[in-house]
Amino acid sequence: MALLYCMPLVAFMFYKSTQSWKAAVACLIYLGGLAWLGILTTLLTVSLTLVLAFILLEFMHTPIPEGVTEVWGARILDAALRFNGKFILKLHDFGVRGGCCRATRKLVDVVLKTLITGSPFGKGADPKLNIFDSNFDGVGVRVYEPVDATGPKRPALVYYHGGGWSWLSVDVYDPANRELAKRVGMVVIAVDYRQSPEHPHPIPFNDCLKVTEYVLKNGTKLKIDPNRIAISGDSAGGHLTAAVSLRLKKKIKIQIPIYPCLQLFDLKTPSYIENKDFIPGMLCDISMLAYWLNYGNISYDHMDMILANEHTSPTLKKSKYADYVSPKWYMNEYIRSEKLRHMEKPTDFGNEELSKIVEKTILDPYFAPLMADEEEFKDLPQTYVLTAGYDVLRDDGLIYYQRCKAAGVPAHLAHYEDGFHGMIFFFAGPMPFQVGKRAMNDLVKYLKENL
Repeated sequence: MALLYCMPLVAFMFYKSTQSWKAAVACLIYLGGLAWLGILTTLLTVSLTLVLAFILLEFMHTPIPEGVTEVWGARILDAALRFNGKFILKLHDFGVRGGCCRATRKLVDVVLKTLITGSPFGKGADPKLNIFDSNFDGVGVRVYEPVDATGPKRPALVYYHGGGWSWLSVDVYDPANRELAKRVGMVVIAVDYRQSPEHPHPIPFNDCLKVTEYVLKNGTKLKIDPNRIAISGDSAGGHLTAAVSLRLKKKIKIQIPIYPCLQLFDLKTPSYIENKDFIPGMLCDISMLAYWLNYGNISYDHMDMILANEHTSPTLKKSKYADYVSPKWYMNEYIRSEKLRHMEKPTDFGNEELSKIVEKTILDPYFAPLMADEEEFKDLPQTYVLTAGYDVLRDDGLIYYQRCKAAGVPAHLAHYEDGFHGMIFFFAGPMPFQVGKRAMNDLVKYLKENL
């Protein structure tokens, strides 16, 4: 605007210096063009900023679980992860299976490390811990040793990270593993297992099993008490925890599946229906199914049918496998909708051809631990199941807890009605959540008392 007011004076001075009225007029036109260009640029910038702000606010407008007081923190978290997810899905459309490649995995790691620690580089050295990367029986691991726990009979936790068997890494889980190692006074071994879709089931399971067996067999070398070994993981890591426990049984002292995904038989449980819109950037029904497809090496072409439960035939829907995840195992006190507490499961539909294609995979207990029968549940180790009320996987964990109890397994349920998928990450850092703090504190207390 200042240029508009100064234009006549500048043109007059230009005339006096050149003695040419044509040059002065040309100067006036040029300056006028610059002024209007500046005004248009400013208006465009302001308009674009307002439009982007509106789009961002709309993008961040997501239902927040009741009881979560950090509303804007949850919205920022959800918006960042949903943007990532949309970008990755576009890559899948261009032929990158699941959107998974080295670059996209690095991108997701950086985003989450920044949200969790405030830095894209994560945390630095810790004087209370000896942290190093190693290799146990051909599988990469990161080891966290408390410097003040030097005895030959230290307890240990083997941790399998989450991320849908396709994403995240030991780097993202570094703050949580440090916290557990220091506060419990135990060695933590984080497993850097190979990931799908490049390495589908059973490769991640076998990698986790190898590391755990190595720890059990090499207690003296590692200065670990083989009778005080726990295994844990969240989400896909919770699945791997339950699968490894099926194999090793009471060789493990404690298993801790944290909001685990345990079955691909029924994607219409109450928690899938109730919670798919709560912080969907962390997890929703579609993203969870995409992870299952990557892990099971199943075509994305079947996504719509599986979401509608058409991937199981009427015969399968009436089989013992359906009974393993049936409503009789639901914990109605944690289902918010009265209607869903009394839902009936129809059995008269399903695609026979697709059912035959996926049946062998989805009924394998090491692929879907809830497909294990009662005998296989017996002799599981002491179990701590952590579940979140606003999580599509809530009912998987609650059914698992119920079935453990029915099989005589000593089981403890840590259920957080105001919790959401991924909350265990956010116990500290720039964006802590009260429910994440509570979950971490409760887990530390349990491990101190039981391991």
